[in-house]
Amino acid sequence: MVAASPPAEKAVSKESPTLESIIYRPPRRREWLPLWKPSHFTGFEAPADFVLMGDCHLTRGNLTVLGGWPGVGKSRAAIALAIAGARGVEWMGHTVHARFRSLVIQCENGPFRLKSELGEALPPGGLDEWLRITPPPPYGLAFQEPGFREELRARIAEWKPGLLIIDPWNRAADGDKQADYRGALDSIFECLPEDPAEKPAILVIHHMRKKGSDSVKKHGRDLLHELAGSYQIGSSARCVFALEPASNDVTDGTVVLTCCKNNDGQEGKPSAWHRRNGLFDAHADFDLEGFLSGDSAAAGPRTSLAAVAKALRGMCGETAGQAVARLTGAEVCVRSTAYRVLKMYPQHIVEDQAGRLWWREEEAEIINH
Repeated sequence: MVAASPPAEKAVSKESPTLESIIYRPPRRREWLPLWKPSHFTGFEAPADFVLMGDCHLTRGNLTVLGGWPGVGKSRAAIALAIAGARGVEWMGHTVHARFRSLVIQCENGPFRLKSELGEALPPGGLDEWLRITPPPPYGLAFQEPGFREELRARIAEWKPGLLIIDPWNRAADGDKQADYRGALDSIFECLPEDPAEKPAILVIHHMRKKGSDSVKKHGRDLLHELAGSYQIGSSARCVFALEPASNDVTDGTVVLTCCKNNDGQEGKPSAWHRRNGLFDAHADFDLEGFLSGDSAAAGPRTSLAAVAKALRGMCGETAGQAVARLTGAEVCVRSTAYRVLKMYPQHIVEDQAGRLWWREEEAEIINH
């Protein structure tokens, strides 16, 4: 009598592993100190989609940080990056080199907020094949828990994202100490696949330090030191972006993006953007030189003399508030900027001893502008 063959095991596709097969896989022996020959590096060929965005601003297996003050639009910018990756279009002035999927692990925004952000930015056909977003997890971003890490590892292997977004950082780390940050970073990298070609890039959303009333305006590489908490996250990141509001006016949606660190490429120049739901439009008329100098009288949008003249022509002995109403009513600028504009053209906007403003016409000069 021929013995019956054992039942064939159910084949599991390498391309699409099941959640169960990943969670219950046997642990592998950790290699603590691999040794590589120089030829390993000289012969290295990066995957075609290793650089996802910019001049190595976003690369597979590496950490990028997007820092900013509360309310500036960090989460919105991260979603915009995921959308840009799905569509293969630029993100805030940086070229997307390969289309990629994104996995957003976040615990701040619910369905109402995400609907408004995604609704205006969805391309034809939607984003269901390109984007996954967690609702706020019931237990937070519990990277210190083995079960959380195992499930995230499984989700990454199952979804195969090119970009993993973690929002916000202060919910991933248990505290602000160096050991807290180092432990959280180690836990995040532990969740990545072993195959370098399958490792996603990591984008962490982080807060900047609280500004003091006498704070000196920081710009360029100095913004790196404005990241809140331990220096560990800034030093561990290959690339760091800072997103700043252009003014304190809550009705002004202009933001400035600066790359203050890029270990593997050029940082690039700061740029100004109009914040939209899910999208950011370039602000071509913004006075970056004035903003970066910290000169509040100069910073803001460049308003053409012709536009100002059209709004203020005929002004005779009016208050600053009335002049501001003229500028905002003509949609020359927003209210906070309007007060600065009144100081920009002293040859045309004359103030008497009582503080009243007069428009002085010099037609030839205005036409030249």
